[in-house]
Amino acid sequence: MSLTDPGSRLVKTRKGAVVGYSAQIAVDSKHNLIAEQQVHTNVTDVGLLAQRAVAARENLAAERIEAVADRGYYKIGDVEACEAAGVMPYVPKPVRSPSIRKGPYVKSEFRYDGTSDTYACPRGHRLVPTYFHDLPGGKRIQHANRDACRSCPLRSRCTTDSHRRISRYANEIVMDRMAERLPARPAILDRRRESAEHPFGTIKHWMGHGTFLTRRLGNVHGEFSLTALAYNMRRAINLVGVAAPISAASA
Repeated sequence: MSLTDPGSRLVKTRKGAVVGYSAQIAVDSKHNLIAEQQVHTNVTDVGLLAQRAVAARENLAAERIEAVADRGYYKIGDVEACEAAGVMPYVPKPVRSPSIRKGPYVKSEFRYDGTSDTYACPRGHRLVPTYFHDLPGGKRIQHANRDACRSCPLRSRCTTDSHRRISRYANEIVMDRMAERLPARPAILDRRRESAEHPFGTIKHWMGHGTFLTRRLGNVHGEFSLTALAYNMRRAINLVGVAAPISAASA
């Protein structure tokens, strides 16, 4: 808790942890204009994709848009909400499983069959639905095959338990669809970096390496809104000249 600004939070950056806020922007990749912006106290980006993407679509008055984000925005509920609201999401899957550090087979090596709702392990055995859990993110199903794991010679490489379990949310089909879209558009993630990082780099340069001048969430949001407006105005002048924005403002 910051004693000088109770609304701020400890935010991780490339240079270490700092007390501050999380600024979010959605950028129109055609002109590098900021289509939507917001300031949050969230210390992570999880759960913010649908908010920004849907607001950007409405601000652009577009029926459908594509939203490309980095791994920090990967969340089933957000991806599902985007698809329902006319937004086609592209978010690469992060590797968060603790099993990666232990060295067993990762979930991606287990092939899912939607027809039978089963997973095929690297040895070809079928893992069937066994356990069900109702969680805030939705219904989660665990697939397992105890008998196959007991006699499997690769069990020590796969799990430290008596058998391997693979978890899957009931609505995880939306993530499967997104995973199929990404390889078909390999350059789209590079385009996101070129579009989204450009305004952030420019704004941080203006602000002296990205330090807000105000305190408390409402004031910081107002400051960032004005900064985003100034960026868009300068960007518009670079794109169409001075006369067009003046004519539009006086109309």
